[in-house]
Amino acid sequence: MGSFLVDDNIVLVRNHELVPWHGMDKSAFDKPSFQIKGLGNKHYDKDSIGGTTTVIIDSSSKKVLSEYLSLSGTQQNCAGGVTPWGTWLSCEENIDKKDSKKTPHGYVFEIDPRKKELEKPIPLKAMGRFNHEAVAFDRFNNAYLTEDRMDGLIYKFIPNRNKSLSSGSLLALQIEGQIDSRNWNLLKIKKGEKYTASWVKIDDNDPDDDTMRYEGIQKGATPFARPEGIIQSNESVFICCTAGGPLKKGQIWKLTSISPEKSVIELWYEVEDKNSINMPDNITVAPWGDLIVCEDNSKLNRLWGINSSGESYLIASNNYTKSEFAGVCFSPLDNTMFVNIQGNGMTLLIDGNWNEVII
Repeated sequence: MGSFLVDDNIVLVRNHELVPWHGMDKSAFDKPSFQIKGLGNKHYDKDSIGGTTTVIIDSSSKKVLSEYLSLSGTQQNCAGGVTPWGTWLSCEENIDKKDSKKTPHGYVFEIDPRKKELEKPIPLKAMGRFNHEAVAFDRFNNAYLTEDRMDGLIYKFIPNRNKSLSSGSLLALQIEGQIDSRNWNLLKIKKGEKYTASWVKIDDNDPDDDTMRYEGIQKGATPFARPEGIIQSNESVFICCTAGGPLKKGQIWKLTSISPEKSVIELWYEVEDKNSINMPDNITVAPWGDLIVCEDNSKLNRLWGINSSGESYLIASNNYTKSEFAGVCFSPLDNTMFVNIQGNGMTLLIDGNWNEVII
């Protein structure tokens, strides 16, 4: 979920991680065949029910003014990210093998919150076809994309033109001297130690099957343990790897672009005990600078903060349904937090004195 300021109102663009087997009753349609047909080329795939909805909120009263379907017919829209020019990128976490009889998925789609209408879905194929999770940008307007696989890669997309993602170069991250980042068996990568980040070129950015990471690894890219949430903060990009570390309960990496060509990466946070963060997923930066992290595990899902010293503090627990928190972001105007409870299809507004929570 992303938050924007449009015409003095707060606008949220929310992903819906739906796949066909969820059933049409979970979709935006009560008369699917009739309504989908009526959308014409503004519905991407007649057999798919994922996409985004946009919610317009009064900035003073925080009441919902309107809500509409803004992307339709995509599949398993998991996460995404906000572009430097104020649009939302919605990423498909689906990589079924291409079939000539079916519409292919596994792409990124762009939604403009200022248009106030359902947009024609155009897959940004240059950004790759893989098991997408999220995307963030550095200060040079390069995009970084995560791949939710146990041997997933972190990708860098360098656009050919400003404010356009239709063409460009796709690269995969290589940690110099490290063939594995996951620290599952041996602690090969130490927390806080800086490594040179280099990049290998991906040639097939629209493969028929789930093979992109194999091309990258063959060329020397470093695998990560389920790269998921990613967010920019000042000069760095923070990346959650949900199953990294010796406990397989999570890592957070810090990637810093020194110049358009030169970057360094460090293991900034790693779960070291069973009582702290358990499998970090979605992530954002709070107005006061701390990282806000959503858990995604099979036990109890919570919302955490992590300060600049790497100390974590608990914000909330979902004792209600135990479904994961997702899409956490803040109002563009103040410290109001918005976050979804995924399994319930619920968006929460959390406000108040954050000083009582922050350590």
